Amino acid sequence: MLKHLALIILLAALLLVFPVAAANASMIENTNFITVQSSPPYADVYIDGIYQGKTPVTSPDHYEGHYEIRVVLAGYDEYIVPDLYVKPLGSGVASVTANLMKNTSLAGVVVYAEPAGVEVYVDEVYAGTVPELKDGGLQLAGYLPGKHNFRFEKDGYNTVTKNDYMLSAGNTETLRVTLGKAAGTTTPTEEETIVPATTITTVPTTFAPTAPPTKAPVPILGILLGCAAAVLLMRRL
Repeated sequence: MLKHLALIILLAALLLVFPVAAANASMIENTNFITVQSSPPYADVYIDGIYQGKTPVTSPDHYEGHYEIRVVLAGYDEYIVPDLYVKPLGSGVASVTANLMKNTSLAGVVVYAEPAGVEVYVDEVYAGTVPELKDGGLQLAGYLPGKHNFRFEKDGYNTVTKNDYMLSAGNTETLRVTLGKAAGTTTPTEEETIVPATTITTVPTTFAPTAPPTKAPVPILGILLGCAAAVLLMRRL
């Protein structure tokens, strides 16, 4: 009878531990890496329209599926992989090598802006967001030669415009802008120093409903001790 009881305790402990381990393993097995490199390097990489950094770049934690890869370098044709298939982990890293071609009939622009996160619009069309200065400027490519209107904006800052800016075929222009703080805006530290006036208000007493009890996490240590006790009990029998 005691031997049967020990076996039941051991099996119950294993059933509690294995589902947690299986869930974690499943989460890991469903993700993979995407690596992108280019020639020449330091091009901007976008995966499904989200900026990832400069080439060479490795982007982790992608689930199995299809992704659009876009590689942009001012003065070169954009390199686009419209449907890159990413397999589950263990099936190999998804890699892209972009051999960029120089374009002498169109113009390119590199934008540096302070602070980081400035949104750039060219001829009223969103073109991208400027990264940190240490990451280099925002690469823009594929513009027809001639005059273009540029707008730079970020919440809490004054908008800067450069209208009728001339772009030449085969050339790459560099734009540097600094946005000043908009009037009436404060930094988080300034807001923290503001002390509101003391007011006395009468608030009716209300009773919040009792929250349902939360499910306690699986006591892994207790399970392991139970397993050990069951094994010792079986040996003594």
